[in-house]
Amino acid sequence: MRLAIRTDASREIGAGHAVRCITLAKALQHAGSADNITLDIVIVSTVGASMMNQAFADEGFKLTEVSHIQSDVSHVGADIWIIDHYQLDTTFETSLVNSGAIVVVIDDLADRQHNCHVLIDGNLTRNISQRYSKLVSQECIQLIGPRYALLRDEFYRARRQCNPRQPNHVLICFGGSDPTNMTSVALEALTKVKELNLTADVVIGTGHRNKQAIIEQTKLLHGVTVHVDSKNMAELMCKASLMIGASGSMHWERCICDLYGLIITIADNQREATECLASINACEYLGNAPEVSSEVIADRLSHFFAEGSVQANKPTSLNEIVPLNGGASHVSEKIMAILKGKKSKRGTVIENH
Repeated sequence: MRLAIRTDASREIGAGHAVRCITLAKALQHAGSADNITLDIVIVSTVGASMMNQAFADEGFKLTEVSHIQSDVSHVGADIWIIDHYQLDTTFETSLVNSGAIVVVIDDLADRQHNCHVLIDGNLTRNISQRYSKLVSQECIQLIGPRYALLRDEFYRARRQCNPRQPNHVLICFGGSDPTNMTSVALEALTKVKELNLTADVVIGTGHRNKQAIIEQTKLLHGVTVHVDSKNMAELMCKASLMIGASGSMHWERCICDLYGLIITIADNQREATECLASINACEYLGNAPEVSSEVIADRLSHFFAEGSVQANKPTSLNEIVPLNGGASHVSEKIMAILKGKKSKRGTVIENH
């Protein structure tokens, strides 16, 4: 049985899309094997959007490219499609539904119509129950809320065995591509608060345009380590006392690891979820990337780590936002149930907070 994934990842297109697709695909493989179903997995990406191709290949997934984002993919002949692409909508999806395939869409914009059997949005938003009411059919299963965030298994393991945090230790990460190079801005902020004696882990992707400059920048700072394409993000999150980073899927990774964050959005579509989390004290929102200087970050670091700081020393419960009985394994069970024809009724499954 063939599972096809339509996504892209490049310096301009966040690698988080590809990572969550890999996570769901592996969960579906595991769920299928329990029923003696072997999934042949193929990744379909646009020529030039190849930043995650090695990661896909490392998982044993096949790769195929199409010339344009809207290119026909009927030649792939898949039984299940996972589509995670902001530039694809019902026009693209309808042909796949008509072919008899099960279509699963991962979205977090809620800005276009979809024709799919399952829609996944792991975000927390103010209008969560009505977010897709006019964008999908009543028959579509909507898996909405952080319970359905597609996090790698390492984060659920870390939740169960989180080690004591290192005081005055910061994690800096703005995703694999970091298109606005906020990593360098955050490192500059560290130079402005040397009196705090902070140490840090810095995570960047191998495709970061400023990778070498960042490595050189960290050599001027004591106790700062650079990780390229980190495979132990959960461990680093459990080690830190504070994160400086972007939003997106890292919100839910932070939350499950119970890590407070100074958050800077790098795209307008990240603002709503970030503001929502800030309103329940799950992070401090510093603003959109062009608005946030190293001075702003340095000021908030000083405030957070000030002697006797309430924020730095009080216990948190961010991991209550992302429950253990969810994630990719839970989502895959629902998809496999449709595949096997065991689910006779479809509808909305919304996680409220």
